[in-house]
Amino acid sequence: MGLDFNKLIEIYGVKGLILSLLIIIGSSLIKSQWFNSIWSKISDKLIEYFLKRKTTDYDVKHIHESDIINHDIFNYIDLWMYSKVPTFQFSTEYRTVVFRKYLTIYLRCYKRELSDFVKSGEYKNMGQSTLWKSLLDMINHIVWNYEKECKEIGIPEVIITKMKLKNNESIQLTIDLINNISNSQFYESENNYLKVYSTLNIVLSVLENTISNSESICDSINGQLKGLSMDGKKEP
Repeated sequence: MGLDFNKLIEIYGVKGLILSLLIIIGSSLIKSQWFNSIWSKISDKLIEYFLKRKTTDYDVKHIHESDIINHDIFNYIDLWMYSKVPTFQFSTEYRTVVFRKYLTIYLRCYKRELSDFVKSGEYKNMGQSTLWKSLLDMINHIVWNYEKECKEIGIPEVIITKMKLKNNESIQLTIDLINNISNSQFYESENNYLKVYSTLNIVLSVLENTISNSESICDSINGQLKGLSMDGKKEP
């Protein structure tokens, strides 16, 4: 539908017309692939800064086992799984169903593996290299598990792949940071408490990043989901 500039000037005046045009242009930019690409890069830089800040933002080193067992990450995962994710709305009913399922599996796998690791207490007696290997194995096992579970319930491969490409950026940074923590004298403390607590902080940031980027990843999928259905919802 074309714009009647004379009519707009009559109604809103010249300043109103300019404002309307700016809003239209701004809206078009926000919806464009160019804007999404730029925003994705900005988002990556922000998460990198936030993750690095999380590893050094300590005034004291007095972390205890109770701080690890009751870490905020477990409360946040529960909040997302049971309150936030079930209310998420994506661009179509089908995508809403599929992405809710993906995110729920993703969060559940993280909670299960992190909880088992923390409650086992095995990390308390580990040396630097053993702790690093144990944390790395845990991260890799989490990724393998949530991708496997998603495939088993019929999450389309294109969604798993798209999310994996985005997650890999954060995961690689996470691995680098955990490696630095495991081998740093700064994080030395009784029973590796500070190292494990710092690792949980990093993982929490990764989860936040995945949740916040899920909608843009959903919107970047064009055509590959057409005709697919799940739970009675079909992709148009």
